[in-house]
Amino acid sequence: MLNAPTTFIPNDLTPIYERRKDVMQQIADLQNELKVINNSLIQQFEDQAEQVLASKGKDFGQVTIKSEGFKISIDSRKRVDWDQEKLMGVLDNMDNENAKHYATVKVSVAEAKFQQAPPDIRAKLSECRTVYLQGKSVNIEVDDA
Repeated sequence: MLNAPTTFIPNDLTPIYERRKDVMQQIADLQNELKVINNSLIQQFEDQAEQVLASKGKDFGQVTIKSEGFKISIDSRKRVDWDQEKLMGVLDNMDNENAKHYATVKVSVAEAKFQQAPPDIRAKLSECRTVYLQGKSVNIEVDDA
């Protein structure tokens, strides 16, 4: 194993900072341009895509349209929200086997409430809690101090 240096010699971070700032601006500009292009394609082909979905008896799904030597795919995604009170009422009136088959229940504690819980409650909740690293982020900015 190599010996780690005992002192840290900082690099000049100015070029890294400047390049990162430039790249972030380029990414933002390209993302905005991509949104404009995608919105243009959607406006041009969404009626046709909706007609194809309707002919299949669907409101959502993916449709591929061929035009001028290109294949344009439009995905009409769905998001489902359930009325929690009504759903609980329906599930309460089902036998346990069916309710367990159709419903998924997830119980959690908001992190802010966990952090503010009294020590005795926090200790009990901690036995049920596992924390995973979700990712890392980095930022660099000029220190004006």
